[in-house]
Amino acid sequence: MKVWKIAIISISIVCFVVLGIAFAKAKVGGGDIKFEAKGSNLGPVIFSHDLHVTKNKLKCTGCHTKIFKMKKGGDKITQAAFEKGKFCGTSGCHDGKKAFSAVAKADCNKCHLKGK
Repeated sequence: MKVWKIAIISISIVCFVVLGIAFAKAKVGGGDIKFEAKGSNLGPVIFSHDLHVTKNKLKCTGCHTKIFKMKKGGDKITQAAFEKGKFCGTSGCHDGKKAFSAVAKADCNKCHLKGK
């Protein structure tokens, strides 16, 4: 009887660990975030963690918490702040060299998706 209890507890622990790892992997690098562009005719911005973390092999700490807080609704991203060089352009990523420019008007529709 004692062996069965140990076996069941051991299997349960392994299951929880495996599920925890699977959840963590799905969360890091997976999922899109939709930022509503209030007062803008450009449409919402869809941020793809998969594109940035998995495909481009960027680290979470490259953006969190240096550029963006880890708190939902923690960053008020506005056009005015963006034009002053805050957020994606200040990271050195979307500077027109490493990745497409974050300030060139022609590149707006790469992040802003009209009608979605």
